[in-house]
Amino acid sequence: MEMTKRNLAFVAALVTLGAAWTYPAAAQESDAAVPAAAGEPAAAETPAAQEDQPAEKAADSNAHELQETVVTARRTEHDGFVTRHGTFGFLGEKDAMDVPFTTTNMTQKAIQAFGDPTQPLDSVLRISPSIRATGSILHNDFQHRGFRANGTSLYVNGVPGMFTQFNAPMYVIGKADVVSGPNSGLSGTGTQYESSAAGGLVNLTTKRAGYRDLTRFTLTHGGQSMGGAYLDLSRRFGRDKDWGARLMAEKVDGETAVDGQKVKASSIYINLDHSDAKSKTNFFTGYRQNEVVGGVRWFKLGTGVTRFPSVPKASRSYAFDGMDKESYGWMMILNHEQKFSKDWNWFVNAGYLKNKLNKNVMPEYSAVTILNDAGDFALKSQTTGTPQRASYLQAGVSGKARTGRAEHTLTLAADRAWRNLGGVFGFSTTSLGTGNIYTGILHQAQMPPTDYVAGTKSKTTIKGISFVDSVDLDKWNLMVGVHHHTADVDSYNRAGHITSSVSSSATTPTLALAYHPTKDTAVYVSHAEYFNVGSVVGSSYVNSGEILPPAKTKQNEIGVKYANKGVLYSLALFDITQANNIAVNNYLRQDGKDRHRGAEFGMAGKIASKWTLAAGLTYMNATNEKTKGGVLDGVAKDGQPRWHGSLTAQYAADDRFSAFGRISYAGSAYILNERFKAPSFTVLDLGMTYKTKLGTVPTTFGLTLYNALNKDYWMVSRDNNNLILSTPRTLALTMSMDL
Repeated sequence: MEMTKRNLAFVAALVTLGAAWTYPAAAQESDAAVPAAAGEPAAAETPAAQEDQPAEKAADSNAHELQETVVTARRTEHDGFVTRHGTFGFLGEKDAMDVPFTTTNMTQKAIQAFGDPTQPLDSVLRISPSIRATGSILHNDFQHRGFRANGTSLYVNGVPGMFTQFNAPMYVIGKADVVSGPNSGLSGTGTQYESSAAGGLVNLTTKRAGYRDLTRFTLTHGGQSMGGAYLDLSRRFGRDKDWGARLMAEKVDGETAVDGQKVKASSIYINLDHSDAKSKTNFFTGYRQNEVVGGVRWFKLGTGVTRFPSVPKASRSYAFDGMDKESYGWMMILNHEQKFSKDWNWFVNAGYLKNKLNKNVMPEYSAVTILNDAGDFALKSQTTGTPQRASYLQAGVSGKARTGRAEHTLTLAADRAWRNLGGVFGFSTTSLGTGNIYTGILHQAQMPPTDYVAGTKSKTTIKGISFVDSVDLDKWNLMVGVHHHTADVDSYNRAGHITSSVSSSATTPTLALAYHPTKDTAVYVSHAEYFNVGSVVGSSYVNSGEILPPAKTKQNEIGVKYANKGVLYSLALFDITQANNIAVNNYLRQDGKDRHRGAEFGMAGKIASKWTLAAGLTYMNATNEKTKGGVLDGVAKDGQPRWHGSLTAQYAADDRFSAFGRISYAGSAYILNERFKAPSFTVLDLGMTYKTKLGTVPTTFGLTLYNALNKDYWMVSRDNNNLILSTPRTLALTMSMDL
């Protein structure tokens, strides 16, 4: 459809406004960037916000079946924090009842309620019983069925690797869909660093222009002095309103609830979409600058520690003067589908990320090492940088075919992912003084050095091909898929010369069988796998230089899903094994194995006229199954509590007032191969929203009290001797006006 001059002028105005919004920070990009913080204002949706949902199918860029009619408003489920519908890779837009894996689909309301910029990414994601919090406002790490993940393992609009390990801009996200368990065959392959998607897939969908115009301005206050301003503009235009534009921007500055921890943020994003009877396109792009001062929350236990340390005050800073992490970068994502016959279409998904850490002054190995039982630690700094560029391209076809009474939904796709990762060669640490976690007293003798020179350290290229056939026959569904990819990893020295090259490949199947005895019941069994890249054997082994294949993570799952009176219940038993490399008679072999076995229960929906509920509970036994010399066989994996879960409830008194609360629990967890055990903890979050009018302006006031009881606790991360200190009680206030 042709756009009018008025519509073109509107788009130009959005771009001009965006440039003005970020100009002061962008102008200083090379000197002192003013980066973007993660988070969405913690306000529930106003009536206008409920209407700003994407037009029918226009937002679902990863669903491979085009509809004849578009641009009719689809009323999604807004009553709760979790919905039945989501986007699941090659399966497209699906009801959770029709997906033979454990899923959790979080709504925009959940992101708004728990995604304040003072909180880490896992504040939102831990609504899923598969996900456990291990992050901070500095690093968006979390654990997915016991495996470490971060921003690089997320998918954005179906494209992997577009976020970094640094905190994520959640205010641009409209929904989050989680598929638990390894699954390379469901959505293609990406490149990650310091994490993987072995625990499952998390796909974030950006906000699209809704059916009604939106002009929203939001003010926030959180922590001690952290203020924020958010602008959200969206319009649909064209003869049939088949074009949409949504511009989102933020500025955040101030101190969190942690003494001396400061965030400075500036970002702008725009989402453009178009949909008609034969095609749909979505383009998302943006620029962000992000700085966190004094953000350290990682700790390690030194050899002088003889008992597990009691938790120090979470509101206290343990950062030295000059600790600063600052980045800037931009990204763009394109999704396009084109119908070329009644039942078939082709699609393209592509993305590009460029990000630079122009300042990264952190403790040695990003963590404070506790030296003894008295809580003493040495102030040591290191200056590093991880500039990176990531690209992704996927193309394929999808459609339907019949064989007798069976209907096949077929997808064939090929993809390619690149990541160039930089770093500092031969970085050194600097001793600055001493400190104590219990007294909070730091004796700092000097400021840390800040200069560094970074170069390319590695280049990774992954080329893959995937095929999925989902067969429906009466009450049965059979899914058969296969994924193959090859990976090439080149490592570089300071001079820019390649020091090692690793080429590897592997193939994984995806199999599932589901039976629906009634339209509200599903029973399924499934098998899925994940792998990343291979590795080269080091010089200390007899087989030095040998290329070991990618280590596979495999899951078998059996589950049942049941829907009744607006509530969806799910129960799954899972068994995950992951191969790893161990030394065997002075050879490095892929002969090791970890195992995660457990059960997961979830329920979500409207349990009464004014009450909605989302609850989940996971039991998991994660152990070392096969280790070097059998020394650690049967020993629990670090940071894996047997039990964890959450209960989230919302009470809507009327159209104007609602209140919500969440209880999160994690059981005790071992660290250092069962040498110590961190105690369990329970955290309470409370919130409320009130909708009114200021004159003629619809306004929503929001209040969220995170960690309401101000619980101090340790979180244990998987492997590497990592403790993460909790985020203290934080009051977040918001005021959103629809102008």
